[in-house]
Amino acid sequence: MTTESFTNSGIFKFTITLIAVLLSIAVFIVAKAFLIPFAWSLLIGLASVRMLDKIEYKLKVKRIIITLSFVFSVLILVILLFYFLYTEIRMIISDMPEFSTKIGDMLNNISGIFRNYGIAVPDHIDQNAIHEFVTGHSNVIANLLAEFGQGVGKIFLIAIYLFFLIYYRDNYLHYMTLRDKSPKKITANRKRFNDILDIVNNFLYGLLIVTLIMAVMLYVMFLLVGLKFALFFAVLVALFSLVPYLGIPFGMLIVFLFGAITSDGLLVPLLAVGCIFLSNFAQENVFKPIIIGDKIKLNAFMIFFSVVTGGLIWGISGMILFMPLIGIFKLLLERNESTKPLSVLFTQLPKEVRHQFHKEIAKDIETEIKDEN
Repeated sequence: MTTESFTNSGIFKFTITLIAVLLSIAVFIVAKAFLIPFAWSLLIGLASVRMLDKIEYKLKVKRIIITLSFVFSVLILVILLFYFLYTEIRMIISDMPEFSTKIGDMLNNISGIFRNYGIAVPDHIDQNAIHEFVTGHSNVIANLLAEFGQGVGKIFLIAIYLFFLIYYRDNYLHYMTLRDKSPKKITANRKRFNDILDIVNNFLYGLLIVTLIMAVMLYVMFLLVGLKFALFFAVLVALFSLVPYLGIPFGMLIVFLFGAITSDGLLVPLLAVGCIFLSNFAQENVFKPIIIGDKIKLNAFMIFFSVVTGGLIWGISGMILFMPLIGIFKLLLERNESTKPLSVLFTQLPKEVRHQFHKEIAKDIETEIKDEN
């Protein structure tokens, strides 16, 4: 086999692709301290460019003023959200000694239920041991909160990236102009770029609206069922819902445990879990289809893959970021004729296409049966 034929072979291309993917993963892991803030700023920037262009055009204000105002507004909102979560968790930690007594009583009640079914359990739960356990773990939580507060510095790094990405957004368009000399190609590339911006804008802002709706719904329902710290847990579960598949079950578990500890009986925690289930059902089947639609439609496997891969590489940020990033990558594949067939691997096939494949498979099976007979 000649060198030219080997480099054009499928094995060589697959090997190069595999090496490129592995190198990319290694870069994501090694450079995550830089890439995570950059990815957050990139998504926010892509979702905001169209809006900022319209504001700049209508108000005739200098770009630097609009950019600084937008970045400052985003910074204030994120800091306020962090501060709210921080203060609420501090208040919960301050009630830990009271919770330890309730945990002991709850465990005694559970042990009594098990004894009624003939399951041997200790006759008495050591309240002091529970108190020491809860106090010790509350210190762990306090230390985590301290690290959480130090992480606020990354928000300012995101703000700096966001400022430069928005302020110098015309550089990319100028790059396309210099790269593609043909006016027809320049027009096509600009249209492709604007289409991607519009889709990302609709998706991310739609997701923000849906999350806010879910937080409001949960807050009202948690107040009705009598869950303590209703606003905090409503916001927390709404934020957890941004992580597909894993976020809602984890939120249910936290709310159930907290409700069981802070209330008499299991009625309140069970009702709270039911509220989360109902609000998530409404979000997935009513609000998301209306507000977001299928702008960045990934199939279930790609969503699960993005959550797991993102979590392994970038932690919680990766669980949230990888899905829209993979969605943007799918959009780029769709807008290029040479890579458009690859985008099919990321999406859900229409029913009519799947039915057509099923008919063809059925015909093939019938033909094989006839040949065997």
